[in-house]
Amino acid sequence: MGSVQARTRNKKGVTYSTDSNEVVDCLFCRIVRGESPANQLWYRDDQCAMFIPRTPAARLHFLIVPLVHIRNINSLTEEHRPLLEHMKKVAMEQLRVHAQHIGSAEAPLLPLAAPPDQYAFNRGHLPALHSSSDVYKDETTPIDSSFDLCFHRPPYNSIDHLHLHALQKPHRVWWSRLTFAENAPWHGSLHSVLHLLSSPKPKL
Repeated sequence: MGSVQARTRNKKGVTYSTDSNEVVDCLFCRIVRGESPANQLWYRDDQCAMFIPRTPAARLHFLIVPLVHIRNINSLTEEHRPLLEHMKKVAMEQLRVHAQHIGSAEAPLLPLAAPPDQYAFNRGHLPALHSSSDVYKDETTPIDSSFDLCFHRPPYNSIDHLHLHALQKPHRVWWSRLTFAENAPWHGSLHSVLHLLSSPKPKL
């Protein structure tokens, strides 16, 4: 007799074992490993990766995704603070650099866009696209008020793998403004998530 096929269930881009509830497959895990030709990585280091979502919601819109599988912001603890701070650093540098080159009417950010090769920028551990040996980084430019770093709170998160939205407004369409409305119950700013890490968890 052949082996018994494992029983699984699918939820928000993740396949779970029905027996152990462990992750069997994850869309974002495959993407950050570089296994999704459609979702090309713009940046990757030993902690996180960055790519363009299927439907960019703003002038610039990146997803910063940890390499380790974390389900959502409700799974975060104080131990994850260094990871979140690192994701913030990556997000800010990438927004600052790319805001100078793409996202305008002349150079729009397209869904599932491949990384641009017309200028050099920090790609972490990924191969350089530009022949120049000077990789442009930016950690000194003041933070632009149009930048927004946020998560979607469960159950409103689209994929069950933690991902930080790094946006530069304006939003593209009215429903994007609603999706990322700062006062909405589904919006969780990175600042608020970091603050809540230090708060005592309610006892169940």
